[in-house]
Amino acid sequence: MDTMTLSQALSQLDINSSVFDAVEVDGAWSPDGADGGEATLLIVLRGSGTITLGDTALPVRAGQLWLVDGARPPALTAAPDGDGLAVATGLLRVNLLDGRSMFDFIPTPHMHDAAGTELFTGAIPELLRESALGGPGSDAIVVCLIRRLVTVLVRDAWPEQQQIPSARISTQGQQFQKIVDLMHKDPARRYTLDNLAQATGMSRTVFHRTFSETYGSSPLTLLRKIRLKKAELLLRQTDMPIKTIASRLGYQSRSHFWQTFKDANGVDPERYRQLRGQS
Repeated sequence: MDTMTLSQALSQLDINSSVFDAVEVDGAWSPDGADGGEATLLIVLRGSGTITLGDTALPVRAGQLWLVDGARPPALTAAPDGDGLAVATGLLRVNLLDGRSMFDFIPTPHMHDAAGTELFTGAIPELLRESALGGPGSDAIVVCLIRRLVTVLVRDAWPEQQQIPSARISTQGQQFQKIVDLMHKDPARRYTLDNLAQATGMSRTVFHRTFSETYGSSPLTLLRKIRLKKAELLLRQTDMPIKTIASRLGYQSRSHFWQTFKDANGVDPERYRQLRGQS
């Protein structure tokens, strides 16, 4: 049977998340339950206490990330003699392109200690700010940050030597539509012909030919068009620095983005923003 490695699986994940909210735990508290296939992510922002999972109570402290079955929400209790307990919480649905949940392949609950790392001091505060802001460009930033968190957690929880059996989506049309939807939702991801073809169970050559026949352009050409359309939107509607826009859309350098945008639009990103701001 064909299998996928962890690296192959991580390259094709379709991630959906709820808004992450910060909660001050006063006494005991539990997050809302979720549908099957969803996981609850708890980030301990401050303080200490206990987390109760079924009949088991475990200590929690600032810097820990807990991934638990969303259908079985835990109970959190602040330490009675501490400085309070604050957590951020949200729901995650993480699927492969064939629709299977990634959480079927890793054990939960799982705890990752990120205390003192840039993930905890930089990425997570940014995630909370952008989730609360909800302005232009926030969705793209949140997707990138959630992907980073999920990648760290899945990689950390992954059983040694495990591989995922390959499975195929029922129709070619469904396969291609999922890929296009993912490009729109997460344009910054590093897409390659090899990992897209592998996700559909096709050879690289067959995938490239049939996708191009279906959409009138190759997968990577379509991805470039999607990225440039999103760049135009961010340039018109936000004051986000051009270097940041380039990074959020998957360009490895500001100069590469600058030249690609100018080739497509006849003007560079800075001039485009000036002209659109005047119209």
